Amino acid sequence: MKTSAFGLRLVIGASLLGTAAFAQDPNMPPTGPTGSSTRTEGIHGLELGVRAGYGVPLGTGGDNVSFSDGIKGMIPFWADVGYRIDSNWYLGGFFQFGLGFVGNKVLACNVPGISCSANDLRFGLNIHYHILPNQTLDPWVGLGAGYEIVNISASAQGASASLSTRGWEFGNAQLGLDYKFSSSFGAGPFVTFTVAQFSDQSASVNGQDVPGAGIMNKAIHEWLIFGLRGVFDLSFD
Repeated sequence: MKTSAFGLRLVIGASLLGTAAFAQDPNMPPTGPTGSSTRTEGIHGLELGVRAGYGVPLGTGGDNVSFSDGIKGMIPFWADVGYRIDSNWYLGGFFQFGLGFVGNKVLACNVPGISCSANDLRFGLNIHYHILPNQTLDPWVGLGAGYEIVNISASAQGASASLSTRGWEFGNAQLGLDYKFSSSFGAGPFVTFTVAQFSDQSASVNGQDVPGAGIMNKAIHEWLIFGLRGVFDLSFD
């Protein structure tokens, strides 16, 4: 009977010692909710982004002329350069060169024999907020503002003409979804809506400035830009 009681105490003591050792061992894997495989460390460092897609012009370019009469669409090539402050927040600058499709009511571009081209330049600052930065699918929202320049040129039989229109982009709203292929690279769709106003315009013919080419009646125009975006995080914790 005494031996039996001693054996029972020995088993209980060993069990308690084993439990204590397990709890104190820092190399043991966590259990419960804290054992999730989701990456939770903070991301920060230089971040680069590239985008391409299509832009649809909306609104009025000025002087009661539809914006699409000058440029009826574009293929944007967009670069983002900035800093990932933490897992959620990104702050940086952007630059876009848009290869434009010329409308048929500017610089007589609808006349046979006249060759025309157009481009749209946008640059400024933007800020993004990543909703699920530690997940494979990370939706994000963004805001930005900057400056825009639209250039249109025409040439025919040795003669040339150009028109440049400029103004502030008061703001843009962005939505996107990043699919994380790795901890440092993601890609996915995006959509951007811009609100801007042209405030200045200049024109030239055969290299000579045309007087009185400014905008008399300013108006609001917009871009709806959508496409694909790739993002590179060059450093993180």
